[in-house]
Amino acid sequence: MDKRTLQLLDYYTIRDTISGFCMSEEGKSFFEQIEPASETEIYMPFKTLAFEWTKLLQLQNPVKMCGWTSCAKCFPMLGIEGSVLEVSDVYALGMFCRAVESVKNALLAQNGKLLVKNMLSIAEEMPSLTNAANAIFRIVDEKGEMRDLPQIRAIKNSISKIRRDIAALLKNYTTDVAFKDSLQSDMPTIRGERQVLAVKANFKGRIKGIVHEVSQTGQTVFIEPDDVVQKNNDLIHEEYQLSIEIRKILKELVGELGAFKEDFVLAHEKMVMLDATFAAAVWGIEQKCTFAQDPVAEKPFTLLKARHPLLGKSAVPIDFVFLPNCRVVIITGPNTGGKTVTLKTAALFSALNQSGFPVPAAEGTALPVFDNIFADIGDEQSMEQSLSTFSGHMKNIAHITANATANSLVLLDELGSGTDPQEGGAIAMAVLDYLIEKKAYVLVTTHHGILKNYGFTHEICANASVDFDTNTLSPTYRILMGISGESHALDIAERNGLLPCISKVARNYVVTEQADVSALIRGLTQKHEDLLRLENEHKAEEQKIREKRRKVDLKELQLRQKELELEEQGYRKLEKFAGESRKKLENLVREIREGEITREKTLKVKQYISDLSDSIENEKKILESEKDKLLLQKAELEEKYGRQESFAGKKKKKDRSLQNTGFYQAEENSDLQYPEDFAENVDVLLNGRRGTIIRQDKKDSWIVQFDGLKMSVNQKKLQLAPLVETKPKISIEIAANTDSGGIPGADFSERTETAVFELRLLGMRYEEAMKAVEHQMDLAVLQHLQNFSIIHGKGNGILQQGVHNFLKHCAVVKDYYFAPPEDGGFGKTYVVLKDM
Repeated sequence: MDKRTLQLLDYYTIRDTISGFCMSEEGKSFFEQIEPASETEIYMPFKTLAFEWTKLLQLQNPVKMCGWTSCAKCFPMLGIEGSVLEVSDVYALGMFCRAVESVKNALLAQNGKLLVKNMLSIAEEMPSLTNAANAIFRIVDEKGEMRDLPQIRAIKNSISKIRRDIAALLKNYTTDVAFKDSLQSDMPTIRGERQVLAVKANFKGRIKGIVHEVSQTGQTVFIEPDDVVQKNNDLIHEEYQLSIEIRKILKELVGELGAFKEDFVLAHEKMVMLDATFAAAVWGIEQKCTFAQDPVAEKPFTLLKARHPLLGKSAVPIDFVFLPNCRVVIITGPNTGGKTVTLKTAALFSALNQSGFPVPAAEGTALPVFDNIFADIGDEQSMEQSLSTFSGHMKNIAHITANATANSLVLLDELGSGTDPQEGGAIAMAVLDYLIEKKAYVLVTTHHGILKNYGFTHEICANASVDFDTNTLSPTYRILMGISGESHALDIAERNGLLPCISKVARNYVVTEQADVSALIRGLTQKHEDLLRLENEHKAEEQKIREKRRKVDLKELQLRQKELELEEQGYRKLEKFAGESRKKLENLVREIREGEITREKTLKVKQYISDLSDSIENEKKILESEKDKLLLQKAELEEKYGRQESFAGKKKKKDRSLQNTGFYQAEENSDLQYPEDFAENVDVLLNGRRGTIIRQDKKDSWIVQFDGLKMSVNQKKLQLAPLVETKPKISIEIAANTDSGGIPGADFSERTETAVFELRLLGMRYEEAMKAVEHQMDLAVLQHLQNFSIIHGKGNGILQQGVHNFLKHCAVVKDYYFAPPEDGGFGKTYVVLKDM
């Protein structure tokens, strides 16, 4: 990339800002190597890791990066014979090992939770430095100091004893009354790493010893007494022996760490990359950034709500789009309107994206990959090089035209300015012709009216302008695509204090053709605003239509719920009818068994069966009639409003929610079947919870798996689970038993709606949930189900509180309590009913 352009765009300033979020100095140093790359495979790994870091940092318990002290300079010395590291360097290596293990474990803990496969791949590739850390911290402690090792303990004890002896000897002098007038201070001092006494110069003969130093005034002499000299010599000797022993220990440690040299280098490379991408992610979150998407044919270059990062809170978000088949955008409008900022923002975002950094923009921003970015922005006047403003611009443009390609982005600010307007306009059009021929992406700002016309007459060009509020005479900093803008130079001049008489004369100098162009631009601007208003009205109308369709869908759902309620009522009637019929049948059977079979009794049984069949058929016809009415009403609504395709998916989702309440169990058409006996792979129930037998544990106990939990359970506590749930079914059969004298036998079986072992209320409204709980309680009492659970979720606690209030005042409830954490915790309640 062109470094001069990157400096103009403040790219390096932004890069340094991002590096400030690194947790290590070596991570910050890595940013000095980062430059925008023209190949995707170079910057995409960095961009992917930064994106994954963003996801990890936005978790409720975000993953954090660990910092470390710079230690890369120590790696070459590891394993080299005779090499010795300082204790501080060894400590830095140990803390680096700790940082590696911490980051590695934190990332691996996210396996299966988030889609961060690149981060997990790095964590898995990162070698373990636990053994190296153990070796290091066997020598140094957590504060970075040498441990009290056996090899140096005796020397340290000797040094401590000598220091105590020296202190005692010196104390004899400082506390002796005979020397009180001879000493300048009663505290010993250090000179040349030896403890000495500060003696007044005129009393120096009283204390025999070696003079180490004389003060600048000559009033004080620093004397080491003779009896202390030998002790100080012994101290220096012991300290030297200590340093030799420590050096020996460190030399052995460096040799031992040589086995981990490659692991240190590889782990350091991964950690630096993680630290740099972590910094990019943190900066992106702070600046509310997004990661630019790859461009599509409809929008090859798109900026949405883009904000220049150096403008901070004062930045006005801009939308900017290169239309399909458009390579040149000519931006016009008033001074201070934001034209140059738009150019810089577009180019800076491209450079940031090609460095792997996020950009301060909204989702949907898409940026192509450029092989280079060129810019001619600002005043290039130079007195030292004898360059005028125009000459400076031409020098830059010559460099750009010589090096631009079809994949280059070119920024030309105030193209054609600084010279005669007619000639400057001609040069500007010729430069644009050349760049169009090269098919480069070009962003141009200008005040030349001839370039505005150029944008309208070339298919590959597009005009754009910065909006200007004519009421306040100030720019709004919005980009209007498709129309040219006026410069409003006279208005801005008046606003900045130009005398009215001067501006009036200036307006008279404006030629008719220019006035016509201004009128044309104002007309185009008005039409653009009208189109924008119509588009907004169209969107509002679409929103109304979607709302109507939503209401229709809701009505359809309500119809479905009504249909289910009718079916449920029908099943209850059948249940009541079956109970009454059973009593009548039992009476008939008893009469038949108690007496002889007569024609009258036989006719009575046949009449009963006929009446029973007619009653069932009548109930069925009534139910079918209600369903036909609902279907007719639904068809009328669909014919009137139409039907959204997406409703099928929403309906299925709602039906699943209803099914969880047990309402759908009535529609399953099969008989309950149970396994013959306890065995492997057989489903069983424990306190209403369903599980599967894995294998036999001991006598009369089995290993049962409940979801992801395996446990040993006594067979007495288990119940065989039904294989299939059933819908209500009434089957009545009366047949003559000719082998026993023709006495008819009766066989009656009945299946009703089954209470569920786990009632799910998730996704239901409060009223609907309470009805489901009440219905479940009725079924459980009828079917003698004493244990079941209710999943109400946590949320805001509304369903949880409602369920508990119901259970608290329900007469048949013996006990209720929250599930253990591994089975749902506060989002699930176990219910125990009284024995009925």
